[in-house]
Amino acid sequence: MPSAFRRARREALHILVAWGICMIWTIGYCAFFAYGSGDIGLLWGMPRWVVFGIALPWVIATLYSLWFALFYMKAEDP
Repeated sequence: MPSAFRRARREALHILVAWGICMIWTIGYCAFFAYGSGDIGLLWGMPRWVVFGIALPWVIATLYSLWFALFYMKAEDP
């Protein structure tokens, strides 16, 4: 296999794993903490489950994407 193909496959695997982790965290956290709770605690004016179940993974995914694009991805020279 060409090295460019192996590199692209490795980068795609990184993205899929990161996406999967964020999806599992978001669905799991929100399903567990958003339903059935009588007392909704607020953090920064939003329900706590929104902050930790949606906003936090979003921020982490953005930081990971920046790191991935700026430092991990390599351009193949022709």
